[in-house]
Amino acid sequence: MLKIFRRIRQQLISENRFNKYILYAIGEIFLVLIGILLALAISDWNDARIDKQAEIRTLIELKKGILIDFDTITVKQTEVIKSIADLLFLQSLIKNENYQYTKELDTLFGVVYGIRMLRPNSAFYEDLKATGLKLIKDETIRLQIVQLFENNYKALNWINELEMSINDVNRTYYLNNFYDLTFSKYATPNNFKFVWTDSYYHNIIDYRLITFEKNHVIQYDKTLKAIKTLVTTIDNYLEK
Repeated sequence: MLKIFRRIRQQLISENRFNKYILYAIGEIFLVLIGILLALAISDWNDARIDKQAEIRTLIELKKGILIDFDTITVKQTEVIKSIADLLFLQSLIKNENYQYTKELDTLFGVVYGIRMLRPNSAFYEDLKATGLKLIKDETIRLQIVQLFENNYKALNWINELEMSINDVNRTYYLNNFYDLTFSKYATPNNFKFVWTDSYYHNIIDYRLITFEKNHVIQYDKTLKAIKTLVTTIDNYLEK
């Protein structure tokens, strides 16, 4: 093609047809510009296609990760709800100062003791922040991702810190007044009558119940709803 253009230029020059040569030169420049614009358009289209594929892969991987967390949180939520029921039962029994000790009570005492930890996986989000959230083109999805990890997941991590503080108090009491300890499952009192009538221990039970009801259950529920909403939004976006 270049040889043809060169031959035409040389022929026009040799024939002294300068007016036509100028028109030809303008036309050649115009064709070159069109070629450049087409090349840029194709390059932009290819870049957009690559970015779109990367966005889709990212959203699919994100969805997989938060669904795993959804299942983990659901299991923990079920466990905490069971613990709440046990603590309410223990509260009702301990009001009777003359209640007689049975080995079955050891499982209720065990519920008060122990740490309920939940560590959702934020690694993918941290990687996404490092590479750029702008990869996600949909503003609604981007906002929901940030809210889930910056609000809900951080609240779950805050509960973990609270659990450590609660354990610092409960552990001392249990080590002094119980034996045969199994975290969250089992504890046998050294002196049943003392523990059963101890107002300090009653407060420990009350506070353990409050933390489950006001922190764990509420935050678990909020996080599960946020994950459901984000998954639905991602699915709708990918189906477009």
